[in-house]
Amino acid sequence: MKTVSIAVLSLALTVGPLGSAAIARTARAAQEQDNAAKQRKEYDEYKKIEAEQDPVRKLEMARAFFEADPTPTYVKYVQGQVNAARYALFTRYKEAGDLPNAAKIADEYVASVPETDLFFAFQLTTLAESKALKKGVSAAAAGDWAEAAKHAAKSLKLVVEENKSEAMLYDAKTTTWDKVKPGFVAYFHRLQALAHFTAKRNEEAEKELLASIAAKCDAYPDVYFLLGQIHNARYDEKAEAFNKLDAEAQAGEKGQQLLQTAKDEAKKASEFFARGILIAEASPNKDAYKTVVANARKELEEAYEIWNDGKKDGLDDYSMSFKSSCQP
Repeated sequence: MKTVSIAVLSLALTVGPLGSAAIARTARAAQEQDNAAKQRKEYDEYKKIEAEQDPVRKLEMARAFFEADPTPTYVKYVQGQVNAARYALFTRYKEAGDLPNAAKIADEYVASVPETDLFFAFQLTTLAESKALKKGVSAAAAGDWAEAAKHAAKSLKLVVEENKSEAMLYDAKTTTWDKVKPGFVAYFHRLQALAHFTAKRNEEAEKELLASIAAKCDAYPDVYFLLGQIHNARYDEKAEAFNKLDAEAQAGEKGQQLLQTAKDEAKKASEFFARGILIAEASPNKDAYKTVVANARKELEEAYEIWNDGKKDGLDDYSMSFKSSCQP
């Protein structure tokens, strides 16, 4: 057996096929081959996700992709497919009137793309409103209007407190956010008012209705009609209290003050009905208000007669006196 010197052995370990540099190169090459193979596989998976038409299946495939600890190369592309699938699902749920699932998928989208928060808040608001409208403006629909008000409050906060604007909500080629913003603010206040009104919280409803008018006075004629109804209800309360008094009390100072207070409420109701009618008749959508305007005219006449000593004299002039109270 030959004896190998330490020097020769050291040289062999340094420059031979098992040297540390060679091992490192071999390891790097193997890693690069593994990465290349992994990326080819990820590309194939991405293309399959991209080609998938069913948004539910697309999300399932994307979830599996991310759970496999992917390389960064195709992550953003797959995330884009996730966003597309979520939007498709949101549209599907909205068209079906499925508010809970629409809200859930909207939250997921916003978590991924925060700058879409106002867009989805508004979309959910309109969806909730459409559901409430199917039940009408009545106590039976109070829960549905409360849901609409919840989304409206979130939208209002984004617009007013956080100063958000969303170009997807209007035609930026023909107008600007500054011009359309008041209409959106009026809309959000109106929905909150309807929630209070149907829940018989007239004080809170009145505040929101007046805020809607302050934001854009010619946006919604029905806010005036609701205010008219609120003042009519107050008249009824005062009139009922007056009628419960005996003749002597009615003729006394307190009775006459109560009667005058009732008449003041009727006069305020007549003002809001008159203003709402004028706004409706000046609206581009005036045909849509025909029925509600007809009802409002009856309410106007009754309220006017109450505080005008049972006479209709001067009603037309009175109504027209409010024509300049809101300039479009």
